[in-house]
Amino acid sequence: MGFRRRTNASGEHPDEPARELCAGTITRVAQQKRDPERVSVFIDDEFAFGLTLDLAAREGLKKGMPLSTEAQQALLDDEKGHRARAVALNYVGCQARTVEEARRKLSEKGYRNDVIDDAVRHLLDYGYLDDEAYAKAYVKSRFSGSGYGPRRLSADLIKRGVDRAIVERVVSEAFEDDELREAALQQGRKRWAALEHETDLRKRKKKVIDFLVRRRFDYGLAHQILDTLVEETDTEQAD
Repeated sequence: MGFRRRTNASGEHPDEPARELCAGTITRVAQQKRDPERVSVFIDDEFAFGLTLDLAAREGLKKGMPLSTEAQQALLDDEKGHRARAVALNYVGCQARTVEEARRKLSEKGYRNDVIDDAVRHLLDYGYLDDEAYAKAYVKSRFSGSGYGPRRLSADLIKRGVDRAIVERVVSEAFEDDELREAALQQGRKRWAALEHETDLRKRKKKVIDFLVRRRFDYGLAHQILDTLVEETDTEQAD
């Protein structure tokens, strides 16, 4: 039959069912004061649950309509899916995210896997999630901003849940051999110049090598860059 009446701190009814679902008849559908985009549904004169206004309108909920427990559960499942999509959309709206990051966020919120799948599918369909585009933008920004090498970038993207095949393709395209060496050389020059007051040449060389390796440039490439930097310095001093 009905539901035990309960309210939240503001005196309004919460959105969750007050107790186990029971078949009954809708006696009232009231727009919520705090959120006009939502409605409170009353069954047999007791608060039952809250829904989005769009969902209530789509299902034609109105006074006098009978609702079985199955019909109520279907409404609540649709509502939960709507909430999950809203949470996910807000999450990716703040900044670009990977599919896996969106899934983790929804999982942290306690949504079931099927609800998460639906929300992620929704974002993919509308282009809010795109792991390849994310990877390309990440590689470009992290290299120009931090000078990370391909190994570091690959590790970071895999940690964020981007498929390894996508990571390998994007990183390899971004760092062709000549471009990779030029990228390492640019970073090496900056570090070499920043260490110009280091009087111990061996320490200066080691610090440059360590710097490049920390950015995940290959150790062999780091040594090649160091040789180039030393040659450039010798040429400048000779001039």
